[in-house]
Amino acid sequence: MVSHARLSGRRLLTLALIALSTTAVAAASETGLTGREGHPRARLPLALNAAPLGEPALDAAVRKAVGDWNAVSEATLGVAAFRWIDDRSGADVVVEFERASGGKLMGEARFSVDRAGVIELPVRVVVVEPQARGETSRETLLYQVVAHELGHSLGLAHVTDPRSVMCCDYGAIDFKNSAIRDAYVGARRHPDLASVTAQLVAHYERFWRRSP
Repeated sequence: MVSHARLSGRRLLTLALIALSTTAVAAASETGLTGREGHPRARLPLALNAAPLGEPALDAAVRKAVGDWNAVSEATLGVAAFRWIDDRSGADVVVEFERASGGKLMGEARFSVDRAGVIELPVRVVVVEPQARGETSRETLLYQVVAHELGHSLGLAHVTDPRSVMCCDYGAIDFKNSAIRDAYVGARRHPDLASVTAQLVAHYERFWRRSP
């Protein structure tokens, strides 16, 4: 699921979210992010273009994911993470959608990183058009996947907190532990980007100390 390549001192990363089961829970594959990747402060907000899906409820879910990231970023970093643009050719982050092909892949963020850990633009986020899973609607699943991959586009790695939108590395959740399982399933059914607040703050405090 993860592609790593070294090209002229860069690291090429493919960061994926895969379906774990048919009960609307999802787990992310190992990302390869080290926690040292990010964007210079002056680059934010990143220009974002998302292809319309043509279904108002799904398009609204994508808009909500972007808007919620902006709310968290403005409250914690003092600047929005993203700004919408209509011209894909000028976008820093491009969100695209693919038809489901029967595989487990739900979304990927693809980008390269330079020697200093700066994410190179553009970032390409590819999301599979969702199907409802168990008690989770298509709109909720799409929101979750887009929000997760946009977190990767900001340099955020996976975490082990089952309540976080950025959870988790494959195999990191102990589903035999009922409390952890219930927290994980609840967060997938009711994703909340406030769950990434501490991670976002800590990440960019570190990154901007090295690369303002």
